[in-house]
Formats: sequence, C-alpha cells, structure tokens
Amino acid sequence: MNLTSRLSCTTALTVGLAVATPLWAQSTAAPGAPAGSSATGSQTSASAQPGSGSGAVESEGVADIVVTAQKRSESLSRVGLTVSALSGDQMKAQGIVSVADLAKVTPGLTYANSANNTPVYTLRGVGFYETSLAAYPDVSVYVDEVGLPFPVLATQASLDPERVEVLKGPQGTLFGQNATGGAINFVAAKPTDKFAAGGDLSYGRFDTFSGNAYISGPISDTLKARLAVKAEHGEEWQKSYTTNDKLGKSRVLAGRLLLDWDPAPTVRFRLNLNGSIDKSDPQAAQYIEYFPQNVTAFPALANYPFSPRNPRAADWGTGIDRPSGDDKQFQAALRGEFDLTPDITLTSLSSYIHFKRDQVNDPDGMRIQEFTFDVIGKIDSYSQELRLANGSDNRFRWIVGGNVEHSKVDDFNVLRVNASTSAASLGIVGNNFFSNQRMTNLAGFANGDFDVNDQITLKAGVRYTSSKRKNTSCTLDNGDGLTAALLTSISSALRGTPTPPIPPGGCINLGPDNLPGLFQDKLNEDNISWRAGIDYKPSSTALIYFNVSKGYKAGSFPTATASSDVQFAPVVQESVLDYEGGVKLQLFDRRISLTAAGFYYDYKNKQLRSKIIDPVFGVLDALVNIPKSKVKGGEVSITARPVQGLTMSGSATYLDAEITRYSGINGAGQAANFAGFPVPFAPKWQIAGSMDYTFPLSETLNATFGGNVNYNASTYAVVGRDPASKIDSYTLLDVRAGFETADGRYRLTFWGRNITNTYYWTNAAVVNDAKVRFAGRPATYGATFGFRY
Repeated sequence: MNLTSRLSCTTALTVGLAVATPLWAQSTAAPGAPAGSSATGSQTSASAQPGSGSGAVESEGVADIVVTAQKRSESLSRVGLTVSALSGDQMKAQGIVSVADLAKVTPGLTYANSANNTPVYTLRGVGFYETSLAAYPDVSVYVDEVGLPFPVLATQASLDPERVEVLKGPQGTLFGQNATGGAINFVAAKPTDKFAAGGDLSYGRFDTFSGNAYISGPISDTLKARLAVKAEHGEEWQKSYTTNDKLGKSRVLAGRLLLDWDPAPTVRFRLNLNGSIDKSDPQAAQYIEYFPQNVTAFPALANYPFSPRNPRAADWGTGIDRPSGDDKQFQAALRGEFDLTPDITLTSLSSYIHFKRDQVNDPDGMRIQEFTFDVIGKIDSYSQELRLANGSDNRFRWIVGGNVEHSKVDDFNVLRVNASTSAASLGIVGNNFFSNQRMTNLAGFANGDFDVNDQITLKAGVRYTSSKRKNTSCTLDNGDGLTAALLTSISSALRGTPTPPIPPGGCINLGPDNLPGLFQDKLNEDNISWRAGIDYKPSSTALIYFNVSKGYKAGSFPTATASSDVQFAPVVQESVLDYEGGVKLQLFDRRISLTAAGFYYDYKNKQLRSKIIDPVFGVLDALVNIPKSKVKGGEVSITARPVQGLTMSGSATYLDAEITRYSGINGAGQAANFAGFPVPFAPKWQIAGSMDYTFPLSETLNATFGGNVNYNASTYAVVGRDPASKIDSYTLLDVRAGFETADGRYRLTFWGRNITNTYYWTNAAVVNDAKVRFAGRPATYGATFGFRY
C-alpha cells in the first residue's frame, strides 16, 4: 500500500463535510472498518510503497473515516456525535493551512481576525470574542489530543496533517473545560514502517512561494521518525488607498519532529517536538466610520477618507507605527502508552509550550496615530493527563483519568493615540498597560459506553474541574507625566481630598477607593460537566443518536487600558446545555452518505468583550457576561459517488441564535436592553458544496478537476444591530484542475481561490475613534506541484 493510500484509509469523507475526496485520497478499506487497535486512539501507520496504486477509483462507495473523537479509534459513521472531518490531502488540495481556512469548509464554524491580531473561533454561535493573549477560547484546538490552550498557539497546528476532526457542541467530558462551542483535533501524519518522503511546492499571486516536505521511516527495529517542515514567503497583498505603500507580507517557517519508540510490545512512546517562527505583517483594518470618543474634534481624524469597498484597500501608520510581527513558538509533547493487561492501557500525555510575541498593531485603518499599540507577550503552558481505558471490542468501554494545566501569560502593551480625540480633549497621547495572569486547572473525568445489545448503546460521562486564575494588571503613565497628572486630579476630585501625585510612569488606574495603584484579583471556580446519550443502530448502515451534554468555560480577566479598576473586572464561567439528536445513513450500496442533526443550546453567562462608558474617557473596553441566550438549529450533509471517479457533496447549517436576557452596553457603546437581538458571529445560514472528478487520460496519467462553493449569511460582530458592525452575507468560489500520475507519485494542480474576487469581511470593530472592518483575501491563484516517494 502506498503512502497516499495509507493516509486515505483513515481520512475519507463523511459527516458534515462540504468537500469531496480527491481520487488519490480514496481507500480500499471496507467501510466501517477501524484502523489501529489502541483503546486510546493511537494509530499505526502502514508502510509507504509508492507505485503500488493504480491511481483509479478503488472503491465505488463513499469510504468511511476512523476518528478519535471519544479518545479511542472508532468508525465515524458509528459514533453518535456530530463531527466534521477532513483528510490531510483534502486540506492541501484546498489550501487549508490554518483554523481560519478550516472555517471556509466547515459549516457552523466562523473565524474572525481582531484588533490584536488574535484569532477568534465560533462554532454554532458559541465563541469568546476576546483579543488578549490570555483568553481561553470557546472552541479548543488540539494536536493528537494535546491541548493548545490559547488561540495564538494554534496558528501552525495544521502542519503535515493526517486529518482534522471538528467536534460540535460542548466537549467538556473528554476534552475538558473551555470547549463550550466544540473542539478541533488535528491528527499529525505519523512515522511510517518503511522509508517515505514527499512534499508540495506552490507559487501563487503576490509572489507567494510556499512549500512543505516530510521524510519518514524506521531508524531501528523499535524507533521510527518523521520530520516535516513548511515555509512561506509572500509579498504584500494590501494596498494603501492614500499612498503607494503596501502591507501584508508573509514570512513563516515551521517544523515538527515525531519519534515513535516501542521498547517493548506493551510500551509505546510518541515524542512530538515542534516549533515555528512567524514574521508576517498583521492585517491592517479598513476605516469605515468616524466614532469620536470625546467632543473635541481632531481635524486630521474627522476629515480622514473612508476606505473603498475593495478587498485590498486599507491604511496604516509609518515608522514605529508600521504593523510588523514576530511570533516564536516551541512545544515538546510526549505520549506514553502502557498495556497494564491485554485489555487495559494507561496513557500519559505531557506537554510544554513556550510562545513569545513582539508585534506592532495599527488597527484603526488610518495613517495617522489614532490608535497604535505594540504587544510584547509571553506564554508558558504546562499540561499533564493520565487516563486508563479498556479495549474497543468490549461490550462496556470505559475511560477514567485526570489532568492538570498550568499557564503563565504576560502581556505588555504600549499605546499611542496622538491623533485621537482623547489627545485633543485631554492632552493624553498614550500610555502603557500590562496583565500578568496565572491559571491552574485540575480535573478528573470518566466516560463509558455500554452495548445493551447489537442495536442499542447507552453513553455517559462526567468531569469535575477546579479552575483558579490570578491577575495583576496596571495601566501606566507613558513617562511624560501627562496622564499621571490628569488621573491625580480626577482622584483628588472624587475623593474630596488631595491625592499624592502619581509619578511619571506610575499606575494610573483608580481602585474602589479612587486611589491609583496595582490591580490584583483572583477568580476561583469549579464545575461539573456531563454527558448522557443513546445510540440506536437499526442496521449496519444506519445510526440514530440522541445526546444531552453540559459544558463550561472558565472565567477570565481582560487585558485593557483602564482608567478604573472596573475595566479589569473578570467575567465568570459560562455554560452550555446541549440537547442534540441526529442520524447517519449509508445508502445505495454506500454510494451515498447522509447525515443530519438538530440541536438546542441553553447558553448561560456568555462571555463577551464589550464596552463600558467612562465619564472622562468615553467608551472603554471591558468584559461582560450575557446572562441568557439560546441557540437552536440543524445541519445536514450528503456525500455521493454516483459514478466512478466523481465525488459530490453538500452541507448546510441553520442557526437561530438569540439573546434572551441582557441589558448593558454593546461593543459600539450603545446602552439598551438587548433581549431578542442576535448572538454575534452566528450567521443564520452556512451552505457549502463540492465536486471532484478524476478520469484517466492514459494508463499512466489521470486528469482531475473540482471546486468548492460556500455561502455565509449576514451576521453581526457585536451585540445589537449597529449597521457598522454588520458582516454582510457572501459567497466564495474556489476551483482546481490538474494532472496526476496513476501511481500517485506526482501531481500538478492549478488552483484559484475566491476567483470572483468577492469583497467580504470577517469582523467589524470599534477601535477608539474609528469603526473598522477586516476584509477577507481577494482572488488568489497559482499552481502546486506535489510528489511522493
């Protein structure tokens, strides 16, 4: 079996997927047959032997996929959960190199860039729009079940993938807290039993060169290795609409070394060493509306032209304000598996991650210094999980375990606002602010599936979590003494007695006693996540399931520039209670795979970065809880192979996500009762379709062509219906065509993405005196040459 066949045996298309399987990624595996025998989800890669495949269609049915959605290897068509899956080869064919790209082909999943260049993921309307480094997401990301606890750590998670699984709904039982929206688990391609190598070289618009390569094979009888690297070097894609300047270069280098050591038949170790350097430019925003925070006008700001409706148009500062990035990350993760008996395995997962950021952001969409800030941040995160599990062939399958995570996040910001209304009104031209946060999460969990008979399976799981977080924050005078003098005067007026002068560079934020000083606080929380459900299998090709689950996300402190400690106040933990049922069918001799699911979420204390109104400084950032929301909806997907070589699929997700109780201030500074308003980043419809067709040109050469289309309905980026925060509906079209050798060794693909050059945006935000949006990429096109040995 060659390497591409091996990958496809576990990565063909099934549930909730709006993309089709290219021919060289299809499988001869019998549908529903699991790959790998470990009860904990570790799988064994087959030997790579190029040249053994025919390149033609080897199975007329829609192949199944083996996933580890429940931390054991199982056929997805027989797992009673809503999961979307995508193979590594499909990801490469469609240019999916990040979680942001994954949102284009996974209905229900949305991605938004932010003013801090921090990604925000939302799944079925459940997401945490918070831009600081220390913000736990609602949609957690994993690589081989090892968590990447903060969104900025997941930018290179898709390196050299075997597949990716998107688990929808709260995943608190097995994947832990902070997964109220769902979990994304990337599965890395594993070392092979025999020598294998391959790679892809691409050239595309904006002089973008990218490449990835791997080499894999045995080092000894007990040790195998796989080394994978990728690099990207692209030139600027954004253009200033007031000058001839350009921005948006990409400079990425990433690598991963996997070592699989089997010192004994009952002992296995899997070491993952990976790192990345990303010096790409942060995206500049588009200025769309003047939103003064103070009454005093600043002519250069008030008269600044708005951005054209063009995907490339933007503006940004120069000199020290020019956006630039420098992210560095390293991780070491060790998985150990010990067979205590022929049927019981102890699994240990250990991880350490170190991340550093030195970045200049200019998110106001203008060349003047209205709001520019530098971010100097650092993350150190440690985690350890131990669990026991029995084999997958048992009538009662169980997993018990516990884990601990400890993270330290230091976030220091330098803010410059010389051309803002605050500067015009108050003489404040900037300040510095920092947040030092320490988090410790302890948990114990248990999960069990019991086969009542061949048709009925009962499922249950529970997890207890204790979460502790400490925060030290301060907003500092920038050293010129102007902000210090102003806050000293304000403090004195509020107290009715003179306040000792705040020294230049000192803390200016005022506490409950209206005295300036360091903000320090703790947040200790605990919760019990749980799940219960039933699977009914009326036949070998049908599954009906119903689940009730509850998940939690821990509370959080913001990183913000604050005049009052009120802005540093935390949000408490949120929860989602999910009622969900679905069906999975394989029809017409497995030529058609159909899945459908309906769900209802009871969403409490949704966390959101919003605003408060300060009597001196105007609309300022803060975190808030929305007491109650509800999300109801459904999704359906179908994959068909009507004739040899042709695969078609389509999927749709419908959401009705509504706030049912919340009175406060939204992200645009509007105070109102927002009951009945839509939940942000929850488009009512997301629809996707795909087609891939491969046919032989000769005995040695095949032709391929295909495409993807996806539609996102309109939504809002903030609570309320502020027109400037609306994200309009859009439709994106990608196409691809090329040639491949029949043995799977070589392929050449020509591709185009967003070929209609649709103007769309993924986020709209208030940045001090400006309302801005972050546009999606324009049309891109290029060619990719792939090879396998």
